[in-house]
Amino acid sequence: MNTNVNTQKLWDIPETMLVSLWCRAMESKSKNPILIDKDAEKCIDSIDYDFSKLWNPRMSIVGSAIRAKLIDQEAKEFIAKNPDAVVIQLWTWLDARFDRIGRPKVTHWYDLDLPETIEIRKKLLSESENNTFVSMSLFDNDWIDMVLAYNKPILIIIEWVLMYFSEDEVKWFLKKICEKIPKATFLLDILAYKLVWHAKSHDAVSKTKWNAEFKWSILNTKDLESWHKKLHLWKEYYMSRYDEWKYVFIARMLYKIPVFRRNFDQRVVRLEIY
Repeated sequence: MNTNVNTQKLWDIPETMLVSLWCRAMESKSKNPILIDKDAEKCIDSIDYDFSKLWNPRMSIVGSAIRAKLIDQEAKEFIAKNPDAVVIQLWTWLDARFDRIGRPKVTHWYDLDLPETIEIRKKLLSESENNTFVSMSLFDNDWIDMVLAYNKPILIIIEWVLMYFSEDEVKWFLKKICEKIPKATFLLDILAYKLVWHAKSHDAVSKTKWNAEFKWSILNTKDLESWHKKLHLWKEYYMSRYDEWKYVFIARMLYKIPVFRRNFDQRVVRLEIY
């Protein structure tokens, strides 16, 4: 593995991916971790970035681990039922989910991101026979054609990304997938509703240089079904229910209040497209 990998090319949203990576690594190193992510630990030791400015964002450290673990579990469940699946993780950055869940023998697993981030990914993580890194925008149509070509069950994963785009952009993105893909399972996370336009209040993202802003969430996840007739809500996880008593005390108490949880809790969602 290379050391002192330069991240100066990263700006705006891609820089925030370093925050998520660091949070997973910190939780992995903690006592009784919610998530074990050895690749994240190795990556942060090899990246030229001032992680000290993040200080100790406890809620983000725990939240990043919960989010990743829930998506890992759903991905493993899907693959167990569809071992010949094609999986694509969009805007993957340095998330080694393919390795973290045991390098499943799927038909193929793609990790997609912008060219500047894939360049860094290739220096720190390795491709394999059935895991390929793809330089492309998630808004590009080519990745859809790529996964459809296999004529196999499709799993789409997108984590810690959609909140940085407007509702119109997210709606367009989901509609495009529904119109082009006959059937698929979609795993995503949804930002706490009241954090929209409040990235400067976030305990970790606020420390990044470019101050990327949170632009999208949705209060009622079920409302996504109204965006397209092929979108169906299958599962919804409120992340505070899976913190294993690691969130700060006041947050744990507030999350017990339904109206607070509904407005301030993050969610992991499984959508079915058919």
